[in-house]
Amino acid sequence: MQDNLREELIKQFPAEVVELVEPSGKKFYACPTCKRVVTLNESKCAGCSQVLSWDHIRQEEMVKGVKTATLKFEVGGDFNKGDCRKCPLSYIAKENNENVYECPLKMRANCKLEIS
Repeated sequence: MQDNLREELIKQFPAEVVELVEPSGKKFYACPTCKRVVTLNESKCAGCSQVLSWDHIRQEEMVKGVKTATLKFEVGGDFNKGDCRKCPLSYIAKENNENVYECPLKMRANCKLEIS
């Protein structure tokens, strides 16, 4: 079975929602799969489509600090650093009723991609 098909099938089984507690004491509910915030009694995560269970809410403390992640992917030979139009990470967003290319990592003005 293809990995992505298997992944989507597994997400159809309800997973217990996680209650995350920030260092400040603020609490919120999150998807156990992608850790995105979810609304109380939401049946499915809007981010990853994981079916949610609210029967036994798990409690976790948020990890302090940050980590650095590296993602490698191929881009066209004509791609230049900061060219959001051709970047596979960018998406089209609305700004003042116009379509603009937006970086999901908020690096538009300061692109940190390394090209080799």
